[in-house]
Amino acid sequence: MRTEAVIACRSIDPSDLDPPYCSLNVGESFKQLTDKEKLYTHYVGLASWAGASIIQSQWTPEAQNLYKFLALTFSNDDGSCVDFSKLKKDAKSSDDDWNYATSYTAQVLGNLVNYKSFGFSKFIPRIKAPEFEAIVLASPNATTARPLWDQLKDYIYSVEPEAKMLIGDPNKGHVTNYYFGTECTTEKDVTTIQDQIQKLAEHHQIDVLNTRVEKHAEKKFTLHIASVDESEEDITFEMDGSQASLKIKFGDFKPELSKSIKALQKARDYAANVHQESAIDGYIKSFQTGDIQQHKDGSIHWVKDIGPVVESYIGFIETYVDPWGARAEWEGFTAIVNKELSSKYETLVHRASQLITCLPWGKDFEVDEFRKPDFTALEVVSFCTGGIPAGINIPLLRAPNEEVTFVHQDDLDLYNKWDSKAFELQVANHELLGHGSGKLFTQDSDGNLNFDKDKVRNPLTGEPITSWYLPGQTPGSVLGSVSSSMEECRAEAVALYLVSNREILSIFNYVDEEEIKDIQYITFLLMCRAGLRALEFYDPKAKKHLQAHMQARMGITNHLIKNGIASVVKERDEQGSLINAYVKVNRDAVLNQGREVMGKLLVELQVLKATADAKGAKTFYTSLTDPMPEWDNELRQLVLLKKLPRKLFVQPNTLIEGPGPSSTGQGGEKVVLKEYELNAQGMIESYIDRRLI
Repeated sequence: MRTEAVIACRSIDPSDLDPPYCSLNVGESFKQLTDKEKLYTHYVGLASWAGASIIQSQWTPEAQNLYKFLALTFSNDDGSCVDFSKLKKDAKSSDDDWNYATSYTAQVLGNLVNYKSFGFSKFIPRIKAPEFEAIVLASPNATTARPLWDQLKDYIYSVEPEAKMLIGDPNKGHVTNYYFGTECTTEKDVTTIQDQIQKLAEHHQIDVLNTRVEKHAEKKFTLHIASVDESEEDITFEMDGSQASLKIKFGDFKPELSKSIKALQKARDYAANVHQESAIDGYIKSFQTGDIQQHKDGSIHWVKDIGPVVESYIGFIETYVDPWGARAEWEGFTAIVNKELSSKYETLVHRASQLITCLPWGKDFEVDEFRKPDFTALEVVSFCTGGIPAGINIPLLRAPNEEVTFVHQDDLDLYNKWDSKAFELQVANHELLGHGSGKLFTQDSDGNLNFDKDKVRNPLTGEPITSWYLPGQTPGSVLGSVSSSMEECRAEAVALYLVSNREILSIFNYVDEEEIKDIQYITFLLMCRAGLRALEFYDPKAKKHLQAHMQARMGITNHLIKNGIASVVKERDEQGSLINAYVKVNRDAVLNQGREVMGKLLVELQVLKATADAKGAKTFYTSLTDPMPEWDNELRQLVLLKKLPRKLFVQPNTLIEGPGPSSTGQGGEKVVLKEYELNAQGMIESYIDRRLI
């Protein structure tokens, strides 16, 4: 199919039209940092962005070259940002075509790939290929950008086969670069390789988090481990009655990790204390050797760094992108702790170990010791990721003139009054008491269990516990594809369960009876609105959820509808066509039954996770999160029609000014914060200034 014909078909997912561009609004806080703190922020930021191409290579084989092509097109031959007005004029580009081209470019740069980081679906340019090519040919870098354009243009506009429009299981035709090679990796292959890693645990420090799998032929694999150090070892094992081979190969992403280590070594010179130094030492050792345990050891010191002025984290962290939920995506951020906002959480943190005792799964399924985190509100300076998570950006941001969809007019005033406050409370309960609670039943390398097998009973069956995590196993490696979303569902459900807790409400200064009722009601309404909007992130043909958090919210909404707390009201015209829909939540049911209903769901989720019940978890969670039959057709089309463009954050850059470095940051290197216009051109310039290619 010719690219011009494809792009004319607007039913295919095009790039967002005029997405809202948002600022991190960190300038004033950055000014308050000392020179030493600014230098620490700068170098950890450099270390984080050094791994941007790791993210790209984990998503798709084409992502690095696509990024390079766009960066070259909009830059001069010395690497600086192009004169946008001149390039537009030289390309003889219309206002619409220029807007389409720059908007597409901004969205690819912001996601680091041409797939939505929140939704996992491919987007294509609105500008037609010949008009895009005119911009490429007019670029000061046309000589180097043109060959990449010729190589990539069919891929950029390709919408066939349809399965390749999604990130996911390669056996279903979806795209992933965690698993690559001449043969398609299957779920059974993944499990088998994990079993072999488990058997090697005594002799090798290998964790799947920082790995990728290459399949050369049937029963012939290479496990690529991210590290600077390079080595190889071949092992053989039995697979389905015959011999299979696995090459363990260190050295994946060596150039990127080498650059990250170099920047971390500089950052260490400006660390505020020994915990920051030790954390960086652990990260460096991990990136050098590929040993995830070294990163975990460094993270222990990160946790001990209580009350830092500058917060940061870096490494292979979240497993959302892996189709089987075990391998982690690179990320790294630096942020300034908002002490005024963070002070609101200090009491919640202090009482957390007592508060979790009211969770419905009982003492046997609760953590033996709740480790109080340093729970803070952050003002992000730099975040190397395809999408900044909401939990790190409080309060809830709404773009100017943003429509509040699927909320009835009768609820709109109350919703607008309480949505940000309810979201703030929800995030606190979700992150601290949700992710921080709940025990995993485990066996150590000596065969010891962390629970009493003879006394503890499964509350779902009344029977003894029959499964648990073996040494080296994690929920990701055991529960597989449902693991990440199920954990988000558990944390979201905790937030709803605890929204009626009077002690928590009083910590946030909600003591008025009417306000307490309002915030409970709006919290449930927020969740159910998100659950309906989750249809945007569900592909009915592939029967696949495209975003872990939205899958979780749909599951909770389904649960609330089935229990009579929520419903969806449809509005039709005279011809019977669906023209609108509203989420309705029964206020009395929320206040009188909401806690009990969420408690039942929480027990199910926690027990399945705690007991490493892979089969039970997959069966239950798939059923919980399947869209209701009546949601698949016209209601989903309405949700797609009303979908809102994803916000793009125009991140600032930190730049060095001054002579040479000094150990204190005084009289040596000086760091300045460069911020950008909140539009597509500002977004593009910010990425070009990072010099990632």
